[in-house]
Amino acid sequence: MARHHLTIGMFTDTYLPQTNGVVSSLLASADALRRRGHRVIIVAPGLGEVDEAHPDVFYLRSASFPFYPEFRMAFPLPAKLVANLPRVPFNVIHAHSFFFIGCLGAYLARVRNVPLAYTYHTRFVDYAHYLPVHQRVTKTQAVWISREFCNHCDRVITPTTDVERLLRSYGVEKAIDIIPTGIDLATFAGDGEVPRTIAALQGHPILLSVGRIAKEKNLDFLADAFAHLVTRRPDARLVMVGDGPYRSELEQRCVSLGCRELVSFVGDLPQQQLGGYYSNADCFVFSSKTETQGLVLLEAMAHGLPAVAVDCAVTREVLRSAAGTLTDDDPHAFADAVELFLREAPAQREARRQAARTAATPYSSDALAVVLEQLYVDAAGSFAVAR
Repeated sequence: MARHHLTIGMFTDTYLPQTNGVVSSLLASADALRRRGHRVIIVAPGLGEVDEAHPDVFYLRSASFPFYPEFRMAFPLPAKLVANLPRVPFNVIHAHSFFFIGCLGAYLARVRNVPLAYTYHTRFVDYAHYLPVHQRVTKTQAVWISREFCNHCDRVITPTTDVERLLRSYGVEKAIDIIPTGIDLATFAGDGEVPRTIAALQGHPILLSVGRIAKEKNLDFLADAFAHLVTRRPDARLVMVGDGPYRSELEQRCVSLGCRELVSFVGDLPQQQLGGYYSNADCFVFSSKTETQGLVLLEAMAHGLPAVAVDCAVTREVLRSAAGTLTDDDPHAFADAVELFLREAPAQREARRQAARTAATPYSSDALAVVLEQLYVDAAGSFAVAR
């Protein structure tokens, strides 16, 4: 049967130049779907002069969220763009958040009478501490809006079975499709180049952490584990790629632990520059327990970098076979696991690297785009029959 080319609207409240899992997921899906001949229009918050010029990326004016400056609050401006959006011939609309732009996408889906898909990327209850009100109230509200928004969509997508179970516990009744976020190795240009930070540490075992530096990422735990490790492996070094609202507190914790000189804080990097870090580190370390998938784990594995991660439902689902090790939520246990990694013979280490690459293979963005495309086609077909 001939494949129909679709016009897909992706509506998101977080976008470039921010670097996080939602942005990476959206870009990987959009690029893979475009390679398959579909038109993907992205509606996102704009930052003005730094916005990427792309004919199919529409920017709404935005301002920083008062209690979390990295998050942007969008407004229905420019008015001409908002007025013209209902005329865009979308075949399906895919919301990637349930804030203003996500809700705009949901509204347009009803106006255009097309199916609405929604990917639940974030455990919002774990972000309640950013609001200056009692967390019990905000967590209850996060559960309520998650349930209500999902139940008003035509298709709900989660990246793992753990998140599917979470939404069911919230009372989500709609059918849920489990489609992991894919990774596109073509975006990691310059894998053969050794970054200067890594080059300066040659001769030392290098642990790598990639991601937003935020309280909910459990990075105090990682600092504690690293401090334990260096009492036995004083030659070990930790490289942290990323930035965020908790960076100054984390740096101060490293100072208090006596390991600040052994930790390199690189800051945010575009995805194109991450390949050199993944390819030249010795072990990926991952302490977060609030992820919906843990995309950076997959990126590390795809580059042949084995990982040590805190055991939770999501890491258990992603980190399988000899690609890495799961540990208890205990800094001593985590440090022990990393030390065992660093003591492995070269042949065993190479076997782990190959196992990591193999485990990441099913997560190709092109392969998963086929699954997402079929979901869109099925949703559009069901919607047409229902009309």
